[in-house]
Amino acid sequence: MDVEWVLFGLRILAALILYAFLSLIAYVIWRDLRAVVGSPHAQDAASTRSTDSLAWLVVDDADTASQTEAIFAVLPPATLGRAQDNQIVLQDEWVSAYHARIDSREGIWWLTDLGSRNGTRLNDRLITETTPLAKGDIIGIGRLKLRFETGDGISHPHSHISKA
Repeated sequence: MDVEWVLFGLRILAALILYAFLSLIAYVIWRDLRAVVGSPHAQDAASTRSTDSLAWLVVDDADTASQTEAIFAVLPPATLGRAQDNQIVLQDEWVSAYHARIDSREGIWWLTDLGSRNGTRLNDRLITETTPLAKGDIIGIGRLKLRFETGDGISHPHSHISKA
């Protein structure tokens, strides 16, 4: 047998092995994606996200004119603070970079202070631990007072909703 034919056969074999390997990787990725999308946990998370997104923070009273947004959409877990990577960015020098967090677990909304320097108030009371929120509660952060609203009963101009 000629050496050229042996080398040609080895090249074909190497190409077949490479295609088989790439096909195996594609199959594993497809199988994992299908398992995640088809799992009941993924469907529960999607339905929870759609109901959880029906919450807003409305600037009720601001002692500072620097806060330009009037309404913020809350998509849990939502962090509030001055830093630009928070979901809700608050423009007040009395607000910490990462001031507070709002979560929703099993249909209950929760407010947590993240160790802020000036504290977080709920209905004019300083909170020291994770505290449940109710519709109409007033959250005090820095010099801002934010009214917590849930459901679809709030009237708001959609142009003011911050997607932060």
